[in-house]
Amino acid sequence: MGCLYQPKFTMRNVSLMLYIERRKEILAMLVQSGSVKVTDLVDLFDVDATTIRRDLKELSKDHAINIVYGGAYYQREPTHGVVEINPIQKRTIHYEEKKIIAKKAAALVENGDTIIINNGVTGELILDYLNGLESINLITQSLSIATRASALPFVQLYLPGGKYRPLSGMLYGDLASKSIEQLSANKIFFGILCVSIQNGVTHPFVEEISVLQSLLEISQHKYLIADSSKFGKVSLGKVTQLNHFDAFIVDNNFPDIYREYAETNDIAII
Repeated sequence: MGCLYQPKFTMRNVSLMLYIERRKEILAMLVQSGSVKVTDLVDLFDVDATTIRRDLKELSKDHAINIVYGGAYYQREPTHGVVEINPIQKRTIHYEEKKIIAKKAAALVENGDTIIINNGVTGELILDYLNGLESINLITQSLSIATRASALPFVQLYLPGGKYRPLSGMLYGDLASKSIEQLSANKIFFGILCVSIQNGVTHPFVEEISVLQSLLEISQHKYLIADSSKFGKVSLGKVTQLNHFDAFIVDNNFPDIYREYAETNDIAII
């Protein structure tokens, strides 16, 4: 059980850390790396093994942590694969949850913003709740979002282009990535099919991943928009780690294990 997590505290001041701060760091290590060794923690925090074992015991009372000889491990979430479905079906699944998320996301948009809504039904619904705005810039790779946004007089629409893929409704490819690199945005509302603590954000169609990464790269503030059905899902292509997001915008069934992850990684939950 190796310790892969890079702590926020330096060796110079770590010995002065209060036990609450130390336990928060240990929890973050467990969530991110999956396991810790008592010997590693003794060296890292400059305390004795009895203190570390006490920390692990206390953490196990409130978190999904199993203590074993010489250390502890985090109970990893069960994950499932995903199969893409057609756009018509997408609009009927978890629709009420998607509306809740869309309302929360729309409330974060301010006059003069440049925002990105990459794709998806939840992202499209955001447009229904953008009230009282005079002018915003919108960048999207979704043909349906672009069509809907074109009817809003306060939206300046930017569609970087690329090859169209009917199943996802998204434009992708080198042409799209190169165009995106010329732009910048202060907020992205990032919809995705698969979210996992261990695997991060993944996507079933590998050819679209570079475009998704480009959109994240040009965005100052990153918001993940995902209904509860998207969590615990894994697909073929890796897009990014979960801790790259500033906030998770979620519905009322947000899983507890992700709440713990967000809290230990300073990610806001909206």
